[in-house]
Amino acid sequence: MSEVIVLARLQAKPGHGPDLLSLLSDLAGEVMDTEPETLRYALLAEPSSEPLQITVIERYASRAAAEAHGTGVLTKYLPELLDLLDVPPSTVELQPAGLAVSVDDDRLRI
Repeated sequence: MSEVIVLARLQAKPGHGPDLLSLLSDLAGEVMDTEPETLRYALLAEPSSEPLQITVIERYASRAAAEAHGTGVLTKYLPELLDLLDVPPSTVELQPAGLAVSVDDDRLRI
């Protein structure tokens, strides 16, 4: 079973950054409380961006857990979330690159 990592980029409508942060705070709390196979749901804001730019880092224990997120708590928040966004969210799915990493003499080698 392989973990699934998703990066989602969100851009608030001008002036709606605080509303978006409030909604995402509620969503993230509920996701972590009700989706046990969601291993990480981190919200990162770009400082001083206007309109506000948010990156969400999502880490799921499996593909099934990622798919369950899409049909779970998120559906309750989705209409209001989409209303607060200036453009549709963009997402990218990532997988571990399978590289061996070592540190030697203050250098990072891959």
